[in-house]
Amino acid sequence: MSAVTFGLLAAIANSSQAILSKGLTDRYPARQLIGVLLLLNCLLLLPFAPFVAWHWNLEIVGLHLVSALLMIVTSIAVWDMFDTGAASATTTAIALSPIPAAIGAVILLPGSVSVLQAAAAMVVVVGVLWALRGAFAGLGRTGSVVRIVVAATGTGLLTVATRLLYEQDVGVVETYVVRTGLAATFFLLVIPPRDVPRSATGGMLLRSIMVTLSFVFVILGVQRGSPVVVQTLIAITPLLILGWESFRTRTWPPARALAGASLVAVGVAIVLVV
Repeated sequence: MSAVTFGLLAAIANSSQAILSKGLTDRYPARQLIGVLLLLNCLLLLPFAPFVAWHWNLEIVGLHLVSALLMIVTSIAVWDMFDTGAASATTTAIALSPIPAAIGAVILLPGSVSVLQAAAAMVVVVGVLWALRGAFAGLGRTGSVVRIVVAATGTGLLTVATRLLYEQDVGVVETYVVRTGLAATFFLLVIPPRDVPRSATGGMLLRSIMVTLSFVFVILGVQRGSPVVVQTLIAITPLLILGWESFRTRTWPPARALAGASLVAVGVAIVLVV
């Protein structure tokens, strides 16, 4: 399958996990959930670890550490947004990620970004900025801007780091298990899940399955094409969630969010026809 196909599959899985994530923040402290969820993510692919080839050198170790750090800071920003905003608003914020992905790809992966792909990323950014005004009032204007930038930058650069690991012959299992394992260890030590009961594991496991599918599709996509293409296609996620939220509440989405998400769809359409 192509990078486009994997990008679209990642968007579908990502929309499912976002809806589940928002539900979890309604019941438990958002930041305390992160460590447990990342551990579950890691455990889902860990059984495959003995059956794949592992590659180690200083560059690979450095990329693993950078990937884990990006996952840590991105997770904090994303879960803060889930805690104060709608699932569609949070995923629309992450839709900014094609820009840092494009910048990182231009610097680290020369020749991987076309003019049309850059144009698509810019259309996505306009849509995101339009849709997000006032979406996270609970964080304050400065707090929301900082978290949006961190989430978008971390998500975009994590995709670029995945491509760089692939060029070092690092496979899907190693890439995912190492980054999630390191990030999970950090959160369990620094922000332990004191107020998250064991009975919540079932719901968190379903969410972790969706997250793992999304990340695996992203990894497979960037192994087959440009990380900018994959990251831009994931930006369709807010459209899927807006549709779900509208169906669940029997109401139309806010006009601003709908208009912004529509611009995101235009950016995705440009990628599809390139």
